[in-house]
Amino acid sequence: MNKLALVCLLMVAACAPATRWSRPDTADAQRLADEKNCEEIAAEQALDESFASGPKYPPYRDTQFILDGGGEDGGSGPVASYSRRGPRQYELAVYCMEQRGYKLVPVE
Repeated sequence: MNKLALVCLLMVAACAPATRWSRPDTADAQRLADEKNCEEIAAEQALDESFASGPKYPPYRDTQFILDGGGEDGGSGPVASYSRRGPRQYELAVYCMEQRGYKLVPVE
């Protein structure tokens, strides 16, 4: 069953349109520099947040991963963990690019 679900997920993902960042009157070199800068900022902030109890920087979306902290060995039940930085880093990079006036558009 799991293999079938994985195959279906890959088929759907393959059908998703490719996208790129676009902003009117912006050269490719500037767009690439902005993407790199936003990725660096996002990586630093996501790392910083991974040691905190919640998001410190906008967007203040709920990118929580619930880990089971309860059980016989201690803990008080499920706790939010920001130790998985990948989704939060992506979210921050998108926010950064949007704040600079870029929009994701399908690749033609």
